[in-house]
Amino acid sequence: MRINGPIQLFPLLRIAVFLAAGVFLGYETDALLGRYGEWVSLGAFVVSVVLAVCLRRHEVLQGALLCLASLLLGMTLVVHQNRSLQRPLPADTVTYEAVVASEPQQRGKVMRMDLWTVGEETMPRKVKASILCDTMAQRPLNLHVGDGIIASSRLEVPENYYHSQFDYPLYLRCHGFTATTLILPGNWRKASVSLTSLSYLDRTILAAMKFRQQTLRHYLSLGLDDEDMAIAVAMALGDRSRLTNDLRDIYSISGASHVLALSGLHLGVIYILLSLLAGVRRSGMWREWLVIAGIWSYAVFTGLSPSVVRASTMITIYSMAGMLHRQRMSLNALGLTAIIMLVANPMCLYDVGFQMSFMAVLAILVFYKPVYGLVSSEYLFAHPVIKWIWAMVVVSCCAQLGVAPLTAYYFGRFSVYFLLTNFIVIPLATLVLYLTAAMLAASLLPSLLPWVAKALAAVVGCQTQMVRWVSSLPGASIEPITINRLQVLMIYVFLAAASVVVFKVLKLKNRI
Repeated sequence: MRINGPIQLFPLLRIAVFLAAGVFLGYETDALLGRYGEWVSLGAFVVSVVLAVCLRRHEVLQGALLCLASLLLGMTLVVHQNRSLQRPLPADTVTYEAVVASEPQQRGKVMRMDLWTVGEETMPRKVKASILCDTMAQRPLNLHVGDGIIASSRLEVPENYYHSQFDYPLYLRCHGFTATTLILPGNWRKASVSLTSLSYLDRTILAAMKFRQQTLRHYLSLGLDDEDMAIAVAMALGDRSRLTNDLRDIYSISGASHVLALSGLHLGVIYILLSLLAGVRRSGMWREWLVIAGIWSYAVFTGLSPSVVRASTMITIYSMAGMLHRQRMSLNALGLTAIIMLVANPMCLYDVGFQMSFMAVLAILVFYKPVYGLVSSEYLFAHPVIKWIWAMVVVSCCAQLGVAPLTAYYFGRFSVYFLLTNFIVIPLATLVLYLTAAMLAASLLPSLLPWVAKALAAVVGCQTQMVRWVSSLPGASIEPITINRLQVLMIYVFLAAASVVVFKVLKLKNRI
């Protein structure tokens, strides 16, 4: 096949872009597609694929048809999922069996949690629930992940908060919730419920959440400071429920929020640890499969958030490409990851973590090599410290370039000292993850556990103090920034166009 430009070197990235565009179009026009819109888009997809196969000798036309088929597939998938999430709710109060799917969190006079309804007569439904505390009788809830309950309440369609710009119904739909409910104190009781109506994956995730809570209770028994514990748990277990608003703010202002959300940084450290634990005596293929199994076990253990799934999928592709002696890190690998995730759950396109994770990696893959090459390799090889500093600067700037428009759109701010912050928090965050793993290992040697816990507390405390110092610097954050979705799109179009011009100039300069 003749290559008509650099873009054809990355066919999977093109498919991913059109698939994402189809998801966007399908979701935004779902109401206009009518009752049979799903079947119309599916039929058009089949016709496009058949025509693409028949016209395989016409490369340009075939490529256009495949892009169209990807777009139509995205529309079909998201319309199907959207219709499945819009199942009618009972008009009156109903009694149902449910299992607690997240650890209850105290929010004022209510305890908030996720519930899976598990009645055998209906399909399982994921509900965002609030149980009103019985302050008169001081009745403790005593509920944990995996507990079953029988409750009576009214299931309601998710609605936005009053005077809030945050699209709460869209957020819930991205995560599979179909209803919200408020349960009064006397309208529920603990009970043994059957989980047979849940899928095997949901039951596995539920078991992983129970194990995570046991691990968390083990951490709490070590006597660490609440602030240090909240950060360590967020970084190692993906549980950010204990973070205070003050902690969230200082990490956000300084540009260090990414270390609190499990992402490629964390999975990269886990990958290195698992590779070391797998040992060098085993054959390469068996070692890689053991590492992949460990990575996905950790992903399930932390709740399968989109950023973790993205990083786990890319690591899997990275490992398999190495076993097949193919290029490991490429735009095709990122494209394949996006295709897998969008096919599995098209609504994840609207998840903030999904968007920021992919844009950060995309920017690194596109800009890192040409920018890093601005400094001669001979000079960097002769100065290892400068080489490390330059690599950190390039990676940080590339990732920030990729996520800055999204950060401005969702959070209304730009962190000015993000580069300084990354030089501080990335080494410390890596050390925190290593110490967390060491603390788990030290559980087998109780005499060492207090020392490891003290070391972890010291590193986490140092990290927080440094982040707090950066956030207190003059002009640490530019805010408030108010932009809409169209402006975000135009910023990315401008960045893409400017990048093409710069790359062409650099290429011409190298030829001269």
